[in-house]
Amino acid sequence: MFIKRNFLWIIFFGSLIGLNETLIGSFNIPYRSVILSSITLTILSLARLKIPKTGTSILIMLVAILFKINSFGVHSCTTNMLLCGPTALLLLGIAYEIFASLFISKNTFKYLNYVLTCSVTSFVAFSFFAVMNTYIISVWDTSRLFEYIFVRATLTAVLSSAISIFGLYLVRTFEKEHFLRLNPFVINSILGCVIIALWLFGSYVKF
Repeated sequence: MFIKRNFLWIIFFGSLIGLNETLIGSFNIPYRSVILSSITLTILSLARLKIPKTGTSILIMLVAILFKINSFGVHSCTTNMLLCGPTALLLLGIAYEIFASLFISKNTFKYLNYVLTCSVTSFVAFSFFAVMNTYIISVWDTSRLFEYIFVRATLTAVLSSAISIFGLYLVRTFEKEHFLRLNPFVINSILGCVIIALWLFGSYVKF
């Protein structure tokens, strides 16, 4: 079963996304959602290259949500944080999973397929999230709705595609040069140590 074979990789990628959401998410910077989502989509692209199996993106996002909640502490989480944060991550994960299944083939690698997946995912996920906040939760006005869909989604599509291409190129170059040819036991040991370090960091560092 692919989950058993790639268990540590799934937790690793999910922890990276969770750290991104927790660490960079704590910065008060312009267009924070664009930066967060672009990095998240890039990590999902790298994960898809490593584990080209249906359902991987959703599993990774579930790990990321647990990481984020653990990092802030369950008792300190606000209702908005518990509803909007995980919902945004799930929307990205579900949308990416759907479009990766349509565009990305495990037998043929094409950068264009990853660009399409990141771009369409950006528009769909941002649109659903904007509609939810405007018409279901009713915390946004229509100007925020349009800005999120037409400006932030577009920026995320462009930025995530560019970063994904660069990241995928690096990984494939390293693989061709056999830089990553290590004993599976060594790789799993490294992954395990990194995962533990990430969760300890997220648990004890205040953001």
